[in-house]
Amino acid sequence: MNLDRLDKGAEPAPKLSVDVAGLSMRRWLKLAGLFALGTAGSLTLAIGAASFPLSGLLVRPKLKRMAQLKSRHLRSLIRRLGFEIEDVMISSFDGTKLHGWWMEAGKTAPTVVVLHGVKKNRTDVLRAGLILRQAGFNVLVFDGRGHGNSEGRYITYGFYERRDVESAIEWLVSDTKVDERRIGLAGESMGAAIALQVAAHDTRVRAVWADSPFASLKRVTEEFVRRVTRLPGPVLSPVLWTTLQVANYRGKFDVNMVDPLALAAQIKCPVFLVHGTADDLISASHSESIHEALSGKKELWIVEGAAHARIKRHSKQEYRERLISFFQASLELDEIGG
Repeated sequence: MNLDRLDKGAEPAPKLSVDVAGLSMRRWLKLAGLFALGTAGSLTLAIGAASFPLSGLLVRPKLKRMAQLKSRHLRSLIRRLGFEIEDVMISSFDGTKLHGWWMEAGKTAPTVVVLHGVKKNRTDVLRAGLILRQAGFNVLVFDGRGHGNSEGRYITYGFYERRDVESAIEWLVSDTKVDERRIGLAGESMGAAIALQVAAHDTRVRAVWADSPFASLKRVTEEFVRRVTRLPGPVLSPVLWTTLQVANYRGKFDVNMVDPLALAAQIKCPVFLVHGTADDLISASHSESIHEALSGKKELWIVEGAAHARIKRHSKQEYRERLISFFQASLELDEIGG
């Protein structure tokens, strides 16, 4: 099966600066920082001016690849590959409607839920989903809250999304009647971090494939703010603190509680971590920290030269083989005591 056509129109690795009213975010925030240093009485105003757009990048970023969701060509391609795709709607714990695609291999087959990254949608994880579907797995891909066609205004990186995935698992068990002893999660970037958080709380998750996860939202946000602003130390700390407080208020959550690393020791199922050394958004050290903290069966694959969540294109064949073999080994009934 050739999945290369799925990459047609795929976006390059995201850049670290964005435009705001004609100015790059980095330049705009630098001006705010210089203004703050030049007039102490305006420090609070400058910090607020810098923090609000940064919080927006965190909890309400501009979405991408929306046109792909309406693509008849994409659906036609999936069907030409020999798979049926069913539109589904899952009602989450708080009534948020989540829209996705269900690709069924059979009621007795193991099932994998594939989770996308921030600003993306279900089309971005179709490659992994179709690899697994061809290998005989049931596959569910859906747009996370605040993404794609799903409802939701703000993104919380697992604070609410964890319960969304648990609602999806409940839907799988109750509506599609899949074997709840053979359910795994695969995620990229934010989706990988969400998968780890779900596994720490829900024992129905029997395996996690985590591609380029962050160790904690606070840590990765601090690294991001430091890179995009390059603000001097006296301004950076209050800008970061205020950014997180504004994000908490807007998203109605607690950034400090989105912490896969702190939960890692609670995860009992097998976990496969994969990360690229050329990842300039989330460094491989995040996966290394998580791997060290895991107490159960675990594996870490560091891919030399691979950018953020690009291992599936950088090392296509090895990615495919490792993905399939991991879930085949982890979701067999004999392996999980079924």
